[in-house]
Amino acid sequence: MTPDVLMWVVIAAVVLLVLGAVLVMGSRLRGRRRTAALRRHFGPEYDHVVDLSGGRAQGEAELQRRLSRRRELDVRELDADEREQFAAQFQQAQNSFVETPRTGLRDTDLLVQQVMRSRGFPVEHFSEREAMVSVDHPDLVGHYRAAHAIAVADSQEEADTEQLRQAMVDYRYLFDELIGAGHPESTHRDLRAS
Repeated sequence: MTPDVLMWVVIAAVVLLVLGAVLVMGSRLRGRRRTAALRRHFGPEYDHVVDLSGGRAQGEAELQRRLSRRRELDVRELDADEREQFAAQFQQAQNSFVETPRTGLRDTDLLVQQVMRSRGFPVEHFSEREAMVSVDHPDLVGHYRAAHAIAVADSQEEADTEQLRQAMVDYRYLFDELIGAGHPESTHRDLRAS
């Protein structure tokens, strides 16, 4: 091999190595940006999903799937009459809770599903409802998950009255956001007054 050819081979090899390094660094930078964006959007739900999924790559893929699925939905806001009607139904469920906690909690669980259905969210399976809540209300999905778990335990008569009360509080947080009331600071006060 002549010295000129050898020089061009070395130059080409160095260029390829530099180009490869730039591509790897760019890919890592994009990955860090994606991770940061998902962490910012999902908050504590990011860690929850990553832990359940068995790793960052799988967890981030799941969160991206949720975002994509949510973009496909035609979710709408409720009009004033609907908000008022649902708020009245929640008040009835809350009043029912005072007399018969199990009935009040069951009615509230069904009402949250009804509100979600009216707005255009999928409601067939809890896992899908939970995933969509995590996209729009990542700060409330933990409350929703906890309330649902208590409702399931209650359906098997494995929840006490204090757990039922906590589930009502947790449902209220999400309910207020779903109907557009969004006054979570008053939730504890309202339920304690009942």
